[in-house]
Amino acid sequence: MAASPIIHGDRVIVVNDNATESFIAAFDKRTGKELWRTAREEFENWASPYVWENALRTEIVTSGMRKIRSYDLDGKLLWELSGMTVNVSPSPFAKDGLIYINSGYPGASPRPVYAIRPGATGDISLKPGETSNEFIVWYQPLLGTYNTSALVYGSYYYTLLDRGFLLCHDARTGAQIYGRQRISPDASGFTASPWAYNGKIFLLSEDGDTFVVQAGPEFKLLGKNTLNEMVLATPAVAHGSVIIRTQSKLYRIARR
Repeated sequence: MAASPIIHGDRVIVVNDNATESFIAAFDKRTGKELWRTAREEFENWASPYVWENALRTEIVTSGMRKIRSYDLDGKLLWELSGMTVNVSPSPFAKDGLIYINSGYPGASPRPVYAIRPGATGDISLKPGETSNEFIVWYQPLLGTYNTSALVYGSYYYTLLDRGFLLCHDARTGAQIYGRQRISPDASGFTASPWAYNGKIFLLSEDGDTFVVQAGPEFKLLGKNTLNEMVLATPAVAHGSVIIRTQSKLYRIARR
């Protein structure tokens, strides 16, 4: 549907979740030869997979409407977790030994966020009333997002809501640092995911306005940069540059 392929070593990892025959597969990146394929009991999906190189092993973590699943590098299922919403868009990501996974289709309940430690096997789903278990370090039932992926910067977990609010939680415990903060009265919707560097959080709206927010335990808007054109795609950060794609242009922003 919309998941991007992931390159790991000499392999291209593809998650193809659709309405008829979903699968995850690995291909030789030089020749295109299929190396393995594993069937998935999933429907359409918008979340890209994530190759998690943790202290215990390397695994491929995938989000999905029915379940979160993790596979080894040969496509064997390692662990799984139920409890997601429909139309999963945010991609998993890891930071400081934990992997963070969420989904938040509007109107759904719960709209979960999970922080998971390495080493899981089998079904690690939470039982009714639980907010953690042996491998789920913390769980927030209503913090999931629809379009944007979350951000961990320093010791903080930042949530950018589509309608223009930012929240901050402790990345290790899930405890709230600050609740919903309206980014700006003139901010439109947000589809692109946030990014950060030099002690600042960057939030790019659909109107092409990048709002600059102070990182840390207190919300403070520092400024706004405008491109005057619609932006939906998440910027790429590479080689000291930020690459931004608007409706008709491509920008590379860097120091001279």
